[in-house]
Amino acid sequence: MVATVHAIKRSSSHDPCRRTPQPERAQPEGGAVSTPTEPADEVHSGGLTPRQHAILTYIRDAVRDRGFPPSVREIGEAVGLSSTSSVHNQLAQLQQAGYLRRDQSRPRAIEVLPPPGEAAAEAAHAEGAQAAELAGVRRIPLVGEIAAGAPIIADEHIEQQVTLPEDLVGEGTLFMLRVRGESMVDDGILPDDLVVVRQQPTVEQGEMCAALIDGEATVKRFRRGRDGRLWLDPSNEAFEPIPLDPQADNQILGRVVAVLRTV
Repeated sequence: MVATVHAIKRSSSHDPCRRTPQPERAQPEGGAVSTPTEPADEVHSGGLTPRQHAILTYIRDAVRDRGFPPSVREIGEAVGLSSTSSVHNQLAQLQQAGYLRRDQSRPRAIEVLPPPGEAAAEAAHAEGAQAAELAGVRRIPLVGEIAAGAPIIADEHIEQQVTLPEDLVGEGTLFMLRVRGESMVDDGILPDDLVVVRQQPTVEQGEMCAALIDGEATVKRFRRGRDGRLWLDPSNEAFEPIPLDPQADNQILGRVVAVLRTV
């Protein structure tokens, strides 16, 4: 929501080099085939072999260039593994290490993930950014209606939550009301404006407040007459002051601290 707020007193693809297929050594039991013992299988930084790096690069490039992952056979051809069992073995190791996400029910559903360390760092950064963004702001409920004798911020009456800077609205229990009518236009408050109200039972002379009069919320200025009587004054001279009778179902809801207007 775009609003005016004022207070009262935020390529080119790379294919890995094709290797010449070499004889592969079968494991003694289980039928799985491991990659041959060769320099390419030495573990480098990140706990991956050069071949596993090549597999990740090939999958990532294929998804980038054509929009979907390669088949197991295509991966094997790209990195020099003639046996699909060897490819499956490499993919399983990469998945276990947290570099891949696979859906076993969909053969081509392979997603390359950020390295585990980088993923944790990115998550921590995102959490920190979110915390920084939320620091110093308030989530304020927009109340659709207010019933006499009922809690002002009742869940069933909240239309939405609006986030505003705390340095604008201040502390305390806050809620928002939508202005109806033109009784406060001379104070710059127009129909459909949103007023932020700090919940409190009393206000000072001349302060703008929200009050509940005959079951309806209204925004006016508070005034105590010389005779001690209490009044709610409009700023528009076309409207009459409203007497505030503490003995009736009338009450001060709180002081208006900010006004929002969409543009």
